[in-house]
Amino acid sequence: MSIITTIIINALSILLGMLLIHFLPSYFKRKGENKANKEDATDIAYLEEKGKNLATKEDIAELTKTIESVKQEVSFANQRQHNIIETRNKCLFEILECAEDLATYKYLLLLYSHNYDMSERLKELLQKTNDVVKSAIKNSNYILTTFSSIDNLTVLTTFADLIRKHGLELMICMSNFITLMDNIHRQLDICKENSYLSNKGNAFSAVDELNEKSQNIHFKFADELNKKTGEYVIFLRNLYNTDILLKYRD
Repeated sequence: MSIITTIIINALSILLGMLLIHFLPSYFKRKGENKANKEDATDIAYLEEKGKNLATKEDIAELTKTIESVKQEVSFANQRQHNIIETRNKCLFEILECAEDLATYKYLLLLYSHNYDMSERLKELLQKTNDVVKSAIKNSNYILTTFSSIDNLTVLTTFADLIRKHGLELMICMSNFITLMDNIHRQLDICKENSYLSNKGNAFSAVDELNEKSQNIHFKFADELNKKTGEYVIFLRNLYNTDILLKYRD
């Protein structure tokens, strides 16, 4: 190998070394940066996807919570409506029972009115009659509040009003007989204290008045209430035959 060739080879080696020294660090630096960028991009994509998944889960949880809340509200509304209908049905039949109770109390009044010792019984009967009238009014008012229209409830309102009127005339009659009976007992007590004929005469007069009134009892609304009771029974039958829960649900 000649000297010139050796010189050329050495020169090329030096030049190649210089190139490697200059370019290799930049190459590895860029390669490292590219790798870091890829890793960063992967991490960012992972975090973004994780964020999306987390947001989706939170959205689903919020939506589920809203749905459950709506379900509870609907369930409560349905239960409330069911309770209203059940109470209304109960009131409809309790009004009929009120009319039946008044019929019983009327016959008891006729029975007690002949005996002046029945004053306490009549007082108890008076209280029961008052309770029945209040119950009929209360039930009727409740029923009317559960319907959007009362156009088809004339039978009900008329029936409840007759119960009130007949109950009042029964109570007035009971009060009058209680007063008469108490007066008889006062006159009899006076007779026991002294034997004056005038006192006995007063007692006999009070008894005669009681007997006369007991034989001439008349109730203005009794017959009309009996008639309307039959109409009310038909009214109830029609309600239930056409499914009261559907026909009158507001």
